Amino acid sequence: MEKQTLCKWHCFEVVRQLQQLPDQRQVPITTLQHPGAVVILAVDQQGNIIMERQYRSAIKDWLFELPAGTIEAHEQSEQGILACAKRELQEEVNMAAAEWHHLGKLYPAPGFCDEIQYLFVAKQLTAQAGQCDEDEFIEVLTMNSTEFEEGIVNGTINDAKTIACYSRAKLSGLLS
Repeated sequence: MEKQTLCKWHCFEVVRQLQQLPDQRQVPITTLQHPGAVVILAVDQQGNIIMERQYRSAIKDWLFELPAGTIEAHEQSEQGILACAKRELQEEVNMAAAEWHHLGKLYPAPGFCDEIQYLFVAKQLTAQAGQCDEDEFIEVLTMNSTEFEEGIVNGTINDAKTIACYSRAKLSGLLS
């Protein structure tokens, strides 16, 4: 069975194709193919975390989350992924960063999706005008680490990529 595209929208595809399992059986698998994304934990000079309160149409609600965005086709290299992170930071929260730390990758939904999210910490921030996508409704705010962690505990912050990126940054010693 060659790759069969069941649905295509924007840069996403739902595909069905044969895959060989570890026991050597070949079975048809349906997967959401995603180009990948970046997640940026931006920390200002006072140690505050730059957050977004963003409306998410899929859940019809607002989420507190870190700046993030989809990797474009021309950004698939290692340098392109960092360029995507820089672009998203500017577009979503009107900032640029002089210091970048790559925290590795995250698989948000590996049971049905091949998306990889690349995690970053950005520091030494400066203002730089950007423009959100037309379907993005974003309010920018800051939280200190205590407020952020309280938000995780009390359910104010429940976005998985945001919690994972913060956790990895904290455990890596990049946050106070």
